[in-house]
Amino acid sequence: MNISVHPQEINSSFRLIGLALLLPVLLAACQQTRQTVVVLPEPEPVVEDTSVQDAEAVRLLFEEELRYQRMIADILYDGRKALNANRLLTPPDISAHTYFQRVLAIEPVNAVALQGIQDIVAKYLQLADEAGRQGLFDEAKGLLRRAEQVDRNHAGIAAAWVALETEMETSDVVHSLSASDLASKSPAIFVQLSRIAIQARDSGAFFLITAPSDDQARWIYAQMQIAVEGHRLRGNIELGSTPTIRLIIPVDSDA
Repeated sequence: MNISVHPQEINSSFRLIGLALLLPVLLAACQQTRQTVVVLPEPEPVVEDTSVQDAEAVRLLFEEELRYQRMIADILYDGRKALNANRLLTPPDISAHTYFQRVLAIEPVNAVALQGIQDIVAKYLQLADEAGRQGLFDEAKGLLRRAEQVDRNHAGIAAAWVALETEMETSDVVHSLSASDLASKSPAIFVQLSRIAIQARDSGAFFLITAPSDDQARWIYAQMQIAVEGHRLRGNIELGSTPTIRLIIPVDSDA
């Protein structure tokens, strides 16, 4: 018996067989694809590194603070130099008072500047005391007024005025010496010192010699002693810008 098969039926059969063979492969591929799928996490936000900028800012702040501190230190140094040179209130642009006040305008509680102001007053009180003991009363008054100009509430000013008034009421005799005659040791200074020595001897006075240098003060004393040879004069010496001899005469003296 002959069986005839149409070509289309043969092709259909081959396609079915092919699909049957391919299906497991496709299923396996799909399964493998599902197994290898990885869900990636959300990316982290990008954070900018500011450490470099922060370090630069710190450096700039440090340098600025360093410049500021150096400026303050320089002004205070100029103030101390002016104080040591007795440029207390004058000249105004380079005086100790100007420098210290400049710092206090920036730092009102700067301890060095505040102490500098007190040192200016103390210096004026010292100079006023020296002037008073030398009989330079007008000069002493002017120095005390300058001390008041710096700090009117300073505790030492009132006591200094009292001391000056006491000095002015004494019967002491103050002789002013010429600085140029003293420096050149002129004949006029010899004559003046001889007269003062005789007055000191006759009144029994104790004297205070004030001179710009220790050598000059000792020279004055030596010349006075020579003028009254055989009599021991009693006195003391101190340093001061204006040469003077103050005779402290006993109250019972007739001189």
